[in-house]
Amino acid sequence: MVELLVLGLALGVMLSVVWGTLRAGISPMPSSDKARKAMLSLLPASVDGPILELGSGWGGLACCLAERHPQAPVQGYEVSVLPWLFSVLRQRALGLGNLSFHRADFRGVDFSGARVLVCYLHPEGMKKLGEALEGGLPRGVMLVSNTFALPGFEPHQVLVLDDLYSTRVYSYVGAGIET
Repeated sequence: MVELLVLGLALGVMLSVVWGTLRAGISPMPSSDKARKAMLSLLPASVDGPILELGSGWGGLACCLAERHPQAPVQGYEVSVLPWLFSVLRQRALGLGNLSFHRADFRGVDFSGARVLVCYLHPEGMKKLGEALEGGLPRGVMLVSNTFALPGFEPHQVLVLDDLYSTRVYSYVGAGIET
């Protein structure tokens, strides 16, 4: 009986990840430690408003952002159930009061109050983000992207990492931001 319960649970977990992958177009993939450090290095020392992670996956980057910027609300958005649930449990275990995770598609999120957007999306996801930002980045907003460029936008800065893939980390800035 226990074996059937474990098998059922494992099958449920697998189906959850597969369903989320089909819905998002990519499986949840954590940023490497080098990429995470590079992304954090591009951010201002102090952020005076919300930080949004679009496609927060397992929550590792969002947790780092919340720890580094305790004065700023950090919000992670993820469509896949299992990574979202893991992130929520991780946030509670770490006691990060400025961090929240939302099971939602970033395309339905209002970016107008955000100060920083971070993401590790796939090319199609970056295209959709570009469409959502068709008028450009709002004034005073910074976007940092791991690996994939934002089509139709000129990056402010590009870091090339010293790793196997020469990973690129892109930053984009809206008018009126200090870098």
